[in-house]
Amino acid sequence: MRVHSKLIKLMPIFLLVNLICGCWDIKEIESINYVTGIGIDYVDQHFVLYAQMIDFTNVAKTETGKSDKPAQVWIGKTKGKTLKQAMNRLYSSMQGRTSWSHISCIIMSENALRTDFLTSTDAIGRYQEIRLTPWIFGTKEPLDQILTTPAFFNVSPLNTVSHEPVEDYKQRSYIAPTQFVKLTAQLTEPATTILLPSLSINRSTWKKNEQKEPKLFVDGAYAMSEGKLIGLLNNKKLTGLRWVEQKTKESFLAITKNGEDAAVLSLEHPKVRKSMKIVNGKPKFQLHIKLNGNVNEVYKEVTREELEKIAAEVVRTEVVTTFQNGLKINSDPYRLEHLLFKHKTGVWKRLKSSGDSLLNEHSLDSVTVKINLDHFGLKILPLK
Repeated sequence: MRVHSKLIKLMPIFLLVNLICGCWDIKEIESINYVTGIGIDYVDQHFVLYAQMIDFTNVAKTETGKSDKPAQVWIGKTKGKTLKQAMNRLYSSMQGRTSWSHISCIIMSENALRTDFLTSTDAIGRYQEIRLTPWIFGTKEPLDQILTTPAFFNVSPLNTVSHEPVEDYKQRSYIAPTQFVKLTAQLTEPATTILLPSLSINRSTWKKNEQKEPKLFVDGAYAMSEGKLIGLLNNKKLTGLRWVEQKTKESFLAITKNGEDAAVLSLEHPKVRKSMKIVNGKPKFQLHIKLNGNVNEVYKEVTREELEKIAAEVVRTEVVTTFQNGLKINSDPYRLEHLLFKHKTGVWKRLKSSGDSLLNEHSLDSVTVKINLDHFGLKILPLK
């Protein structure tokens, strides 16, 4: 009885000791160097690593209010014959423990994209600290400038399009962002063209206190196939891609009538069906596109029927033009070749082994576009 009484008296002490033990190995956030983004270049047969670190104290402030000081960003630069060697050399000057588990963007230079890094690298896929979900971009801009381009309102660089491209894409769908794991999964798939978004710096649109301030934006996409870089297509050459991309949320289209501006539409959620037939041993592809949309602005007297008809023709022209622009660099932005590979593998193998080009300007047999305008805003148009 006396033993039980003593155990009951000691129980609060045991519970308190357990709670204290749980906190012994906790490290404060300021005692760890968190790498948030990396840039990869390739110079003189060496990989050059740019590591981006930010002050997380500044990030914490943005949750309760805006900081009155610009976000602080540090860029480390090392090189090695492999990416892991370059990462290891960074440790010698890190002033503490380094964590790679918070990387949310990977930026690759054109030189790095020309190597077999994406298909052969082991440093990112095998190293357990680095997740496979960062957003990945290519660029021809200096990597240190890309990684230090500021966000608005002194908030963290984590609020830029390099770390969080989804919200920007939802409002203006043009080139879909992609994650490292999805890119590498499709990179070696036969007959598949991958479009890697190209990140650039806009140095002219924004000013802060009368001084120009650079901002990041996506200016095009790098076409890649079977692990190799094919070429770069800028935004003007990819205007039709948004209408064939199922991920598109919303994109804008300017309409002209008799050579003058008539309206601006926002078109949403394309429903795309691809079909194919073999004619004289050659594949012929058809694209069937349906879009819903709204009228944002109207400048001329124009009916709903006219707007839908003109918009469908503009979309069709953009889709065909983008296909032709892709052919000029031997790329396939709509992945039509993959459709042939999946459904007519024998034909694909025969054409591939013959050495002839699988796609030419006659391969896209037809593009049909149907547009339905749901809303007209405040202005009521004649419904003829």
